[in-house]
Amino acid sequence: MPDAALPTISRRGLLAGVGAASIAALAARGLESAPSAYATSEGNVLPLVDPLAAEPDRAQFDDTEHVFAAYLTVVAPIANSIRDEDPYYGWMEDAWWRTPQQPYNAREMEQVATLTWFLTHERTWNPYFADSKLRDRIEAALGYYLSSQLADGSWSEYEWDVPHLAPTGFGSVALTTTYRYLREAGELTDWLPEIESAVRASSAWLVDRSLAHWRQPTPYTNQVVAGLAGASMTADLFEDAELATQVAECWATLREHGISDAGHSHEPMAYDFDYSFIVAMPDLAEGALAGFSEPIEMARSMAEFISYASVLEPDRAGFLHWSAACARIATFTQELQPNEVLDRTSLGRALIDDVPVLAAFHPTDSEILAARQAWKADPGPIVPLQRRSTSPRTWMHSSRAPLGPTEAEREAAIATLPYLASDRFTELRLAGSIDLDYLFVRRPEYYITTLLGRRAGHHGPYQRLRMGPGLLWHPTMGGLVYVLNSNDEDAWGPFPQVSSVTRVEVARTYYSEPYGEGERLSADQVGNLENEFSAAYLDRTNGSHVVLSFFDDHFVQDITADDPGRAVIPLLLQPGDVLTFSDGTEATYGDSVALTGITGLRLERGTGTLNIDFDSASTVTLDVTDRVRMNDSRRQHLIRVEHGGLLRTTYAFAGPAETASQVPAVGVLSSDNGHHGTDDGNYDITMNLWWGVNAHGMRLFENGKLLAYRNLVARSPEPQSISVPVRGRHNGEYHYTAELINAAGTTTARDVTVTVRQAQPGAIVLSHDNYSGEADFTLTTNMWWGTNAERYRLYENGDLIDEQFLESSTPQAQSAATEVTGREPGEYVFVSEFLNANGISRSAEVSVTVR
Repeated sequence: MPDAALPTISRRGLLAGVGAASIAALAARGLESAPSAYATSEGNVLPLVDPLAAEPDRAQFDDTEHVFAAYLTVVAPIANSIRDEDPYYGWMEDAWWRTPQQPYNAREMEQVATLTWFLTHERTWNPYFADSKLRDRIEAALGYYLSSQLADGSWSEYEWDVPHLAPTGFGSVALTTTYRYLREAGELTDWLPEIESAVRASSAWLVDRSLAHWRQPTPYTNQVVAGLAGASMTADLFEDAELATQVAECWATLREHGISDAGHSHEPMAYDFDYSFIVAMPDLAEGALAGFSEPIEMARSMAEFISYASVLEPDRAGFLHWSAACARIATFTQELQPNEVLDRTSLGRALIDDVPVLAAFHPTDSEILAARQAWKADPGPIVPLQRRSTSPRTWMHSSRAPLGPTEAEREAAIATLPYLASDRFTELRLAGSIDLDYLFVRRPEYYITTLLGRRAGHHGPYQRLRMGPGLLWHPTMGGLVYVLNSNDEDAWGPFPQVSSVTRVEVARTYYSEPYGEGERLSADQVGNLENEFSAAYLDRTNGSHVVLSFFDDHFVQDITADDPGRAVIPLLLQPGDVLTFSDGTEATYGDSVALTGITGLRLERGTGTLNIDFDSASTVTLDVTDRVRMNDSRRQHLIRVEHGGLLRTTYAFAGPAETASQVPAVGVLSSDNGHHGTDDGNYDITMNLWWGVNAHGMRLFENGKLLAYRNLVARSPEPQSISVPVRGRHNGEYHYTAELINAAGTTTARDVTVTVRQAQPGAIVLSHDNYSGEADFTLTTNMWWGTNAERYRLYENGDLIDEQFLESSTPQAQSAATEVTGREPGEYVFVSEFLNANGISRSAEVSVTVR
């Protein structure tokens, strides 16, 4: 707990409207050293909000509102994290939304909007409507939130008394939303003038173009966009014509200075997929819905850049994003399956009519409707949101978002993606804001992205940028080489022992011919190239020099270094891939090997082959990483190649080693359901083709719906085998069929039906140790064997008194215990539950007598 000598903020002081000057004074007196965490409120002053007494009934949620179901499960924990004692009375202390977990971080307080929604919206499934305990805690939170506002109208995030853009922009949205809900419901009306004063002050700060967040070029575009959304809401809510005019002028300024010359938004000066597509795009939709044209223009520019920097996998598993070029977030993939509870992009669909290419990145209307129906029919319990996955913007946007595009609209948008619309172009875009080049090269056999230049310093978000080539894609094989931006070992090229790739900055030159030959080209000349050329770059840190030479069916990477070192090739492998090294060693997805005297390797996937050849024999290792996405179907593996200072690597593409003249032989499907002890709904479906004409791919269907596509390497008449993980199935029967595909046609495999009987947790037994009638005792719940649970609940006389998360290790035993203290004499009846995503196991009642 804090030092007793430190000043405190009392409830009385907060409710009386303690001003920003008080907060500043507290900061000056040493509160910057506040502890990093506090315990959740114990209800010493304000009664605790009651946890849910029963699982919500999915059927009661409207189609546009089931996003609230997951938030419903954490209303009580969030509300009960509001402190009801000094110091920091009213602070939400448990980092349910943002870090740092400090009382000066106003971002966490945005959850007042979430709690207010539940207080003010009457629904059959919402037990918190007009709940007095929730009301009291929201009032406490509002007191702390509003009195922590600084004198200039801003809020702080990373230290006391320092204005920050994000908490002010996003906070304005949260508070205007809170105000509207409270006013409509007639709740906490005494607080409305206080909230109005706060959002008017924050909006004035946000639109003041003399402040640092409007410097030119304007950094952190996503935060300014959110601020304009909040200021626009304020102007509309209070019919403030002067503020509305200022917002319009700000949109015009942001359109001019918030977008780089390359077309992406400034995050802060470089590109970032997460902050542009996931965070800013929905708020741009807010601006467009408010009637402004500039957000549409910005969205169009940003979407065009994203269409170059993201590649759609041929099996439609989703998009791979050029992570190496992202300044802030370690973005990996964007999957197209609807998940409205977690999808923060949904309101961006409101821009599709004006920016049609955005349809390529969203689920279709039929997919969304089918997912909603599947959610309602799901018999399992609703899984609570985890800390820092509770963005208030998710429910704000999802509950208002339009349906997705039609399938035809999405396919039309996909067809316009540059690397699919053409098989030959060179696109060079200069960031302008900082010294970065984005080079996109499409040739008939491949598409490759390369980042070259300086990162404007080694601190802050720019340390994530990885120079050099970052993403290699093939029209039928998909993503092949992939650099992430979150690991020091991530690179594609020279990686000397003495240098961390996070320090690499390069001087680049473009040439009209391969191998750094021919005339030097200016930036505006590079975009006109359709044939062979090269890009050379020098690493200023260690003196290594790299030349990339681009041809139609291959490209070459030449590395020259002062000292011996190693090169890294970050392969992105899929199940079914086969790597064959020059010595005959074979490796597949998930393997690690160490070899010497290697002159190259071959990667076979489906109907394509990538040959990687070295100009001299080298020591080579293949190491698997834990960087995996898309339902375990994409995993990064690192090839490390030792070199003596010179290394030429050629990447060449070819068709399949085998072109079939006959359709594949008949394969057989099987499952391992129950092989690990229980029929728990988690199993693998395996296809075995024991002998005969091989396939290049397999489509697996579950109950007639496509479940997965997997590439296969054909080596007829050798056996073929591929497994697909299936997880989280409820009790019931599941029928699996598969199609085996090669150039000659399709064969149907022999099907298999899986019966899941034990998806919900196994039987549990509740016991107690109170044999002498004491006031303090322990209740223990045991499951001796069976499908494990993810959560535990204990009820006393029908009231939920404890809930815990559990570690699952099916089919091993599980247990949970609750200490009960201070019970008055009487009879108490207890029941416990074990829950997972597939159902609930309930114990028999246990009575305890306290004498």
